[in-house]
Amino acid sequence: MQREAERGRRRARPAAPRRGPVALLVGFIGEMLLTAGVLVLLFVVYILWGTGLQTAAAQNDLRGQLDSSEVADLDEIDIGDAYGIIRIPRFGDDWEWVIVQGVEDDDLRNGPGRYPDSAHPGELGNFAVAAHRSGHGEPFAKFPDLHVGDTVEIIMADGTYVYELDDAPDGDSDGNRINITDSWVVDPVPGEPRSTEPTERRITLTTCWPRFGSSHRMYATGVLVSVDPR
Repeated sequence: MQREAERGRRRARPAAPRRGPVALLVGFIGEMLLTAGVLVLLFVVYILWGTGLQTAAAQNDLRGQLDSSEVADLDEIDIGDAYGIIRIPRFGDDWEWVIVQGVEDDDLRNGPGRYPDSAHPGELGNFAVAAHRSGHGEPFAKFPDLHVGDTVEIIMADGTYVYELDDAPDGDSDGNRINITDSWVVDPVPGEPRSTEPTERRITLTTCWPRFGSSHRMYATGVLVSVDPR
């Protein structure tokens, strides 16, 4: 009798209500959003960590090139090869990167890159360098922290060239923002026709804006103040 009563109670239990189409849609959207959130998180981890490992390995290879190579004609350095070393004290005492020749995506994934058509360090004209703010080691992550008066050291086989910034974001996260097509900042005389003969030894640094995007560019410029020959 007891077993029959239990079976009766089980049969008497009301069935679980069926979910309506709206509830099913809401549940589906929720699951999709959750999946998308996980994918975004994985992508951010890859950008901040995964690409950094690749860049660190590339920097080791580039430094090996500098250590093993003899003084060469700078005009003969191939795209993708090691060019020199950049130090910016504002970014920390241990901030130091090997500069690669070239500014295409395949070049900048390995570190800061020199614009191939720009002047060489110490020459009349505009020595120009670009680097990422996010991913690939984030060399220019602190770019908005640059101030007028900060120094940039470029270490080459023949000596160290020290530039002092005369135009910088000065702590403004939107400072010195330009359109992505504004290439005049890396011209021999910025703001003047490319045919203008330079009379100063200048440097220009560029990076992407915003930090996690590339709709615009940021820049900082300076002038050569000293050379320490080797």
